[in-house]
Amino acid sequence: MIVAIEGVDGAGKHTLASRLVEAVAADGRTAGVFSFPRYAAGPLGTAVRAMLDGDERLAGLAASARATALLFALDRANALPELTAAAAAYDVLIVDRYVASNAAYGAARLPAAQRADFLTWLAEVELTDLRLPRPDLQVLLDVPVETARAGARARAAGDTSRALDTFESDAGLQERCADVYRTLADTGWVAPWLVVDRATGPEAVLEALRPSWCPARH
Repeated sequence: MIVAIEGVDGAGKHTLASRLVEAVAADGRTAGVFSFPRYAAGPLGTAVRAMLDGDERLAGLAASARATALLFALDRANALPELTAAAAAYDVLIVDRYVASNAAYGAARLPAAQRADFLTWLAEVELTDLRLPRPDLQVLLDVPVETARAGARARAAGDTSRALDTFESDAGLQERCADVYRTLADTGWVAPWLVVDRATGPEAVLEALRPSWCPARH
Protein backbone atom coordinates (compact mmCIF):
# COMPACT_ATOMS: atom_id res chain seq x y z
CA MET A 1 0.00 0.00 0.00
CA ILE A 2 1.42 3.37 -1.05
CA VAL A 3 0.48 6.49 0.92
CA ALA A 4 1.73 9.78 -0.53
CA ILE A 5 2.27 12.75 1.79
CA GLU A 6 1.73 16.06 0.00
CA GLY A 7 1.80 19.74 0.85
CA VAL A 8 3.64 22.99 0.19
CA ASP A 9 7.26 23.47 1.20
CA GLY A 10 7.69 23.67 4.96
CA ALA A 11 4.27 22.17 5.74
CA GLY A 12 5.82 19.38 7.82
CA LYS A 13 5.64 16.40 5.44
CA HIS A 14 8.86 14.79 6.71
CA THR A 15 7.69 15.05 10.32
CA LEU A 16 4.27 13.60 9.45
CA ALA A 17 5.91 10.71 7.59
CA SER A 18 8.11 9.91 10.60
CA ARG A 19 5.17 10.07 13.01
CA LEU A 20 3.09 7.91 10.69
CA VAL A 21 5.78 5.20 10.62
CA GLU A 22 5.62 5.07 14.42
CA ALA A 23 1.81 5.00 14.41
CA VAL A 24 1.64 2.20 11.84
CA ALA A 25 4.15 0.15 13.83
CA ALA A 26 2.13 0.67 17.01
CA ASP A 27 -0.90 -0.62 15.11
CA GLY A 28 0.87 -3.90 14.33
CA ARG A 29 2.00 -3.27 10.76
CA THR A 30 5.25 -2.37 9.05
CA ALA A 31 5.98 0.94 7.38
CA GLY A 32 8.82 2.46 5.39
CA VAL A 33 9.53 5.86 3.86
CA PHE A 34 10.58 6.83 0.34
CA SER A 35 11.23 10.47 -0.61
CA PHE A 36 11.19 12.45 -3.84
CA PRO A 37 12.99 14.18 -5.42
CA ARG A 38 16.08 12.02 -4.86
CA TYR A 39 18.49 14.93 -4.88
CA ALA A 40 21.63 12.83 -4.36
CA ALA A 41 20.79 10.24 -7.03
CA GLY A 42 22.41 11.09 -10.34
CA PRO A 43 21.92 11.99 -13.02
CA LEU A 44 18.28 13.04 -12.67
CA GLY A 45 18.04 13.83 -8.97
CA THR A 46 21.19 15.91 -9.05
CA ALA A 47 19.83 17.75 -12.10
CA VAL A 48 16.64 18.52 -10.16
CA ARG A 49 18.72 19.93 -7.32
CA ALA A 50 20.80 22.07 -9.69
CA MET A 51 17.71 23.37 -11.46
CA LEU A 52 16.02 24.33 -8.18
CA ASP A 53 19.22 26.01 -7.04
CA GLY A 54 19.16 28.23 -10.14
CA ASP A 55 21.92 26.64 -12.24
CA GLU A 56 22.06 28.84 -15.33
CA ARG A 57 22.84 25.84 -17.57
CA LEU A 58 19.33 24.57 -16.83
CA ALA A 59 17.57 27.92 -17.18
CA GLY A 60 15.76 26.89 -20.37
CA LEU A 61 14.42 23.75 -18.74
CA ALA A 62 13.46 25.62 -15.57
CA ALA A 63 11.46 28.15 -17.58
CA SER A 64 9.07 25.49 -18.89
CA ALA A 65 6.52 23.98 -16.50
CA ARG A 66 6.15 20.87 -18.65
CA ALA A 67 9.88 20.34 -19.10
CA THR A 68 10.40 20.75 -15.37
CA ALA A 69 7.57 18.29 -14.69
CA LEU A 70 9.19 15.75 -17.01
CA LEU A 71 12.45 16.00 -15.08
CA PHE A 72 10.66 15.32 -11.78
CA ALA A 73 8.71 12.45 -13.38
CA LEU A 74 11.84 10.85 -14.84
CA ASP A 75 13.55 11.01 -11.44
CA ARG A 76 10.64 8.92 -10.11
CA ALA A 77 10.76 6.56 -13.07
CA ASN A 78 14.49 6.02 -12.52
CA ALA A 79 13.67 4.94 -8.95
CA LEU A 80 10.91 2.52 -10.00
CA PRO A 81 12.80 -0.72 -9.12
CA GLU A 82 13.62 0.55 -5.63
CA LEU A 83 10.14 2.00 -5.17
CA THR A 84 8.48 -1.27 -6.19
CA ALA A 85 10.73 -3.30 -3.89
CA ALA A 86 10.01 -0.99 -0.95
CA ALA A 87 6.26 -1.16 -1.58
CA ALA A 88 6.46 -4.96 -1.49
CA ALA A 89 8.59 -5.01 1.67
CA TYR A 90 6.20 -3.05 3.90
CA ASP A 91 2.52 -3.07 4.71
CA VAL A 92 2.56 0.69 4.14
CA LEU A 93 5.10 2.61 2.07
CA ILE A 94 4.91 6.32 2.93
CA VAL A 95 6.13 8.47 0.05
CA ASP A 96 7.23 11.99 0.95
CA ARG A 97 6.11 13.83 -2.23
CA TYR A 98 4.85 11.86 -5.20
CA VAL A 99 3.01 12.51 -8.45
CA ALA A 100 0.63 15.07 -6.94
CA SER A 101 3.56 17.25 -5.95
CA ASN A 102 4.52 17.47 -9.60
CA ALA A 103 0.89 18.21 -10.46
CA ALA A 104 0.50 20.97 -7.88
CA TYR A 105 3.75 22.79 -8.56
CA GLY A 106 3.52 22.42 -12.33
CA ALA A 107 -0.07 23.60 -12.55
CA ALA A 108 0.66 26.50 -10.18
CA ARG A 109 3.24 27.79 -12.68
CA LEU A 110 0.66 27.94 -15.48
CA PRO A 111 -2.29 30.24 -16.23
CA ALA A 112 -5.50 28.87 -14.73
CA ALA A 113 -6.93 28.12 -18.19
CA GLN A 114 -4.08 25.71 -18.94
CA ARG A 115 -4.12 23.75 -15.69
CA ALA A 116 -6.74 21.11 -16.50
CA ASP A 117 -4.91 20.02 -19.66
CA PHE A 118 -1.61 19.94 -17.77
CA LEU A 119 -3.05 17.71 -15.04
CA THR A 120 -4.49 15.28 -17.59
CA TRP A 121 -1.17 15.18 -19.46
CA LEU A 122 0.88 14.66 -16.31
CA ALA A 123 -1.27 11.80 -15.04
CA GLU A 124 -0.86 10.09 -18.41
CA VAL A 125 2.91 10.58 -18.38
CA GLU A 126 3.58 9.41 -14.82
CA LEU A 127 0.99 6.68 -14.33
CA THR A 128 0.57 5.31 -17.87
CA ASP A 129 3.69 6.07 -19.91
CA LEU A 130 6.22 5.70 -17.08
CA ARG A 131 4.11 3.07 -15.27
CA LEU A 132 4.61 4.49 -11.82
CA PRO A 133 2.34 2.80 -9.26
CA ARG A 134 -0.83 4.69 -8.49
CA PRO A 135 -0.96 5.70 -4.80
CA ASP A 136 -3.62 4.08 -2.65
CA LEU A 137 -4.08 7.26 -0.62
CA GLN A 138 -2.86 10.83 -1.01
CA VAL A 139 -2.62 12.86 2.19
CA LEU A 140 -2.69 16.64 1.94
CA LEU A 141 -1.02 18.25 4.95
CA ASP A 142 -2.96 21.49 4.83
CA VAL A 143 -1.40 24.30 6.88
CA PRO A 144 -1.48 28.07 6.34
CA VAL A 145 1.05 28.98 3.65
CA GLU A 146 2.78 31.56 5.83
CA THR A 147 3.17 28.98 8.60
CA ALA A 148 4.72 26.59 6.07
CA ARG A 149 7.02 29.31 4.73
CA ALA A 150 8.18 30.10 8.25
CA GLY A 151 8.99 26.39 8.66
CA ALA A 152 10.98 26.36 5.42
CA ARG A 153 12.91 29.46 6.47
CA ALA A 154 13.68 27.95 9.88
CA ARG A 155 14.90 24.75 8.24
CA ALA A 156 17.17 26.73 5.92
CA ALA A 157 18.54 28.77 8.83
CA GLY A 158 19.35 25.63 10.79
CA ASP A 159 21.04 23.81 7.89
CA THR A 160 23.44 25.73 5.70
CA SER A 161 23.19 23.02 3.04
CA ARG A 162 19.43 23.66 2.67
CA ALA A 163 19.15 27.25 1.55
CA LEU A 164 15.73 28.10 0.12
CA ASP A 165 15.51 26.98 -3.50
CA THR A 166 13.74 28.85 -6.30
CA PHE A 167 10.38 27.20 -5.56
CA GLU A 168 10.60 27.64 -1.78
CA SER A 169 11.51 31.32 -2.03
CA ASP A 170 8.62 32.19 -4.38
CA ALA A 171 5.75 33.24 -2.09
CA GLY A 172 3.29 33.60 -4.96
CA LEU A 173 4.07 30.12 -6.24
CA GLN A 174 3.52 28.65 -2.78
CA GLU A 175 0.12 30.34 -2.50
CA ARG A 176 -0.98 29.11 -5.93
CA CYS A 177 0.39 25.65 -5.19
CA ALA A 178 -1.69 25.45 -2.00
CA ASP A 179 -4.79 26.35 -4.01
CA VAL A 180 -4.03 23.68 -6.63
CA TYR A 181 -3.46 21.07 -3.93
CA ARG A 182 -6.90 21.78 -2.48
CA THR A 183 -8.42 21.42 -5.95
CA LEU A 184 -6.65 18.10 -6.46
CA ALA A 185 -7.99 16.85 -3.13
CA ASP A 186 -11.51 18.16 -3.80
CA THR A 187 -11.66 16.45 -7.22
CA GLY A 188 -9.96 13.19 -6.17
CA TRP A 189 -7.17 13.56 -8.74
CA VAL A 190 -5.82 10.08 -9.72
CA ALA A 191 -6.52 8.49 -6.29
CA PRO A 192 -8.41 9.09 -3.02
CA TRP A 193 -7.35 12.04 -0.87
CA LEU A 194 -7.39 12.79 2.86
CA VAL A 195 -6.87 16.34 4.14
CA VAL A 196 -5.23 16.54 7.58
CA ASP A 197 -3.52 19.02 9.87
CA ARG A 198 -0.31 18.59 11.83
CA ALA A 199 -1.97 17.61 15.09
CA THR A 200 -4.41 14.99 13.82
CA GLY A 201 -2.48 13.73 10.80
CA PRO A 202 -1.12 10.33 11.93
CA GLU A 203 -4.31 9.09 13.58
CA ALA A 204 -6.49 10.39 10.74
CA VAL A 205 -4.39 8.47 8.21
CA LEU A 206 -4.53 5.31 10.31
CA GLU A 207 -8.31 5.54 10.53
CA ALA A 208 -8.46 5.83 6.74
CA LEU A 209 -6.18 2.82 6.21
CA ARG A 210 -7.55 0.36 8.77
CA PRO A 211 -10.66 -0.73 6.82
CA SER A 212 -8.50 -1.99 3.93
CA TRP A 213 -5.94 -3.83 6.05
CA CYS A 214 -5.79 -7.55 6.56
CA PRO A 215 -5.60 -8.75 10.20
CA ALA A 216 -2.44 -7.61 11.99
CA ARG A 217 0.64 -9.76 11.67
CA HIS A 218 1.87 -11.56 14.78
